[in-house]
Amino acid sequence: MSSQETLSNPVTTSSPTHSRSSTEKPPVHGPQSSSAASTSTVPDWPRSWKAYAALVSGFFMMFNCWGMVNAYGAFMGLYSEHLLTRSTDLQLSLIGATECFLLLFPSVFAGRLLDARRHYYLGFTGFLLLFLGYFLLSFTGRQGFKDQGTYSLVWLTSGLMAGLGMTCFFTYSSHNVIQWFPRKRYIAAGITSAGAGAGGIIYPLAFKFLVSSRGFPTGVRILSSIVAGTTLIAFILGAPCADVPRRSIGPVFHASTWIDKRAWKSKPYVLYVIAVSLVYGGFYSLAFHVTEWAEIKGFGTEDLIAGGQGERPGNSGLRTFWFLTIMNGTSIIGRLASAVFATKWSNPIVVHTATCFIASLLAFFFWPFAPNNAAALVFVSIFGILGGSMLSLPASGVAYLIPDELQSHAGQWTGMMWSTVSVFALVGPLVAAELNRKFGMNAVGYWTGATLLVTTILFACSMYLKSQEDKTSTDSAAEQVKSEQQTRSSTDGGDVATIV
Repeated sequence: MSSQETLSNPVTTSSPTHSRSSTEKPPVHGPQSSSAASTSTVPDWPRSWKAYAALVSGFFMMFNCWGMVNAYGAFMGLYSEHLLTRSTDLQLSLIGATECFLLLFPSVFAGRLLDARRHYYLGFTGFLLLFLGYFLLSFTGRQGFKDQGTYSLVWLTSGLMAGLGMTCFFTYSSHNVIQWFPRKRYIAAGITSAGAGAGGIIYPLAFKFLVSSRGFPTGVRILSSIVAGTTLIAFILGAPCADVPRRSIGPVFHASTWIDKRAWKSKPYVLYVIAVSLVYGGFYSLAFHVTEWAEIKGFGTEDLIAGGQGERPGNSGLRTFWFLTIMNGTSIIGRLASAVFATKWSNPIVVHTATCFIASLLAFFFWPFAPNNAAALVFVSIFGILGGSMLSLPASGVAYLIPDELQSHAGQWTGMMWSTVSVFALVGPLVAAELNRKFGMNAVGYWTGATLLVTTILFACSMYLKSQEDKTSTDSAAEQVKSEQQTRSSTDGGDVATIV
């Protein structure tokens, strides 16, 4: 489940001292923002069909990047029980963690390329790498019988190659949608992010059905054709917004081309980036182990695999992959609801703070102590809603934190955030796997709960510092207006004295 998403926001011409409230509509991009009159004429919802085509494109991009990452728990269950039984939990977690890392780390480059309007280069590269990654995965297990998989090839295809393809779509999706919907950016980002939840439902179901009925090689090839079709749709429909000014790239080997040092001088931004990093390090640690947790606790039954050796019974007839599917499905509710809350009643960081705190309590108490199937299903349902909210808001949070005069750098700031997050997304699941090996499955829940609790504190501190900055900015603007009025009054008084 993932989240959301990179975000680049429209350029605005507002004063540097201007402060946005959490309920104010976002600035309008391009030349239309040059005056209050022109701003008022821009509709809340774009009239161009290309904007809604871009929304569909962004949905399918998220469907194929974070949707696939969210589905990895189903793949991992097959690997551990059938195809790669000799591989350790740490090795299997590394495949999914590699996807997360490669999906996020190159964002610092992809975000800057998007600011320079290199959309189609990224889109075609993503289509090619993602399709080839999963198509070649079908050849890594020979006939698909027990222990016929080759770990290094599975990691190379679905981890490395597919992960690099995912980063092109991930950065592209929200960046493009937000530029088309400047006044409804949180809602547009939420709709796009829902693609990750949809992919997290469809891909585990399709994978389990195809592999159990057709065997691993044929099933994965059919799955790769679904990837190819949906990514092609995303590539064709994802036209960039022509109103947004292009920023030329500049010298490729200069650090300033890719990194904006001003971002790291912003304390709210730095705290926010650390908090988002811990969200990804903790959440996916739990998500990758959901099907294994359901099996160990006896809540579900491992599915039949064509050419395998049958199923592993649990205390119920519910298949274990349904726990992951339900979690991904309910995440759509969280992704859409958080966008509405952030737009109408709050801001992204407040929503982040609340959802992370509740999710940490659930991980601490429900994961280790769920007494029966009903409690387990309630846990994955609620945790999915909260996870959808946590993972869909980071890019919107950067848009909220970035100063108005730097909105044209939003893609760069967001890309830098995702590249930092990638390290935690790689390390988090590996730490959880090692904790699982040494202390058992309950330790995974404690790890996730602890990271989300620390995250809650960091989000709250970031929000506090942001409010202080806004207050200072507002007071400065008021002082400037007062000073101008006094100067004008003094000048008018002098003119009157001269006349007299």
